[in-house]
Amino acid sequence: MINKSDYICTAPFNYTEVHDKEQWLCCPSWLPVDIEQGLGIKENFRSKKAQEVRDSILDGSYKYCDEVQCPYLAELKNNKISPRFIPKTDQNIEILEREPGPHTVNFSFDRSCNYACPTCRLDFIMYKGEDRKLVEEKLKEVNEELSPFVKRLYLSGAADPFFSNSFRKFMVELPTHKYKKLESMHLHTNGSLWTEQLWGKMKGIHKFVNSCEISIDAATKHTYENETRIGGKWDNILERLKFITQIPTIKWYCFSFVTQDTNFKEMKDYYDLIKSYFEKRKTPTKWEVKFNRVINWGTYNEDEFKNKEVFKKDHPLFNEFMDNLNTVKDLPNVVHNFHDLYETKNTLI
Repeated sequence: MINKSDYICTAPFNYTEVHDKEQWLCCPSWLPVDIEQGLGIKENFRSKKAQEVRDSILDGSYKYCDEVQCPYLAELKNNKISPRFIPKTDQNIEILEREPGPHTVNFSFDRSCNYACPTCRLDFIMYKGEDRKLVEEKLKEVNEELSPFVKRLYLSGAADPFFSNSFRKFMVELPTHKYKKLESMHLHTNGSLWTEQLWGKMKGIHKFVNSCEISIDAATKHTYENETRIGGKWDNILERLKFITQIPTIKWYCFSFVTQDTNFKEMKDYYDLIKSYFEKRKTPTKWEVKFNRVINWGTYNEDEFKNKEVFKKDHPLFNEFMDNLNTVKDLPNVVHNFHDLYETKNTLI
């Protein structure tokens, strides 16, 4: 039996995710508490609201966390402990509470993207004019206030870093004179614009980018182009993956799949597709396929979203969904947040 109160999730102590109007201490779907207080990015991180979140980790309640959406809390039920959890000892608490600023910063303040995925947005978004000016101001603030602490950068969970004019320029002209402690970078992208030619213009980040997450959400042309990744071309992403999966400096790949009514029948095919690329890779690396629950970010009304939630037990396709989940849940390199759907002797307290 795993008691989560015996462990500390380190994310709220050393991570911040900066959006255009909000700021978070974890993925906002896992820890949905906005710490934006109008104090500036650095002071928001040190604010009373942020400390309340950290206190909930230290007291073992995890009361602000969504234990279903967070795959790391969900996996504790299966006796799997992520490296982000450390034993709750006086020494570890003291070390975490001494942190002057976040080690990891996620740039999520430009929502520009060449896709209009229905789970994320209602239309295509391209920041320009005043919107882009605000992005540049936010980027300047991050560079000035947080760069002295940062060891790891994430770009971006809110859109696509290769489509954003500001983020693309940042990757081409990485200001290492500001990020003197930088050790690594993580890219979260739909992958469609990650070409060998563009990557060649970003040589300054090659030694830092050691992980990435590619969002695809489909295993067929029809589903990809008409259901989950509007604006994308199936043949294009398959070609891009040939290059992306062979980048030698990347040591960890994640391929996410937002599970919903329109794609759940492709879960096993998706796994097989991703696996096939790594069977061709020339150098060893780690990779995983992550099956997530669809989240309503405001793009669906109540009835529409109810139809999307195929993993709910009252959904007419629930049993068929479980059949598909059962084909992948125990495969190597699979991560998912559906553990609550299974009877288990391991209880998360």
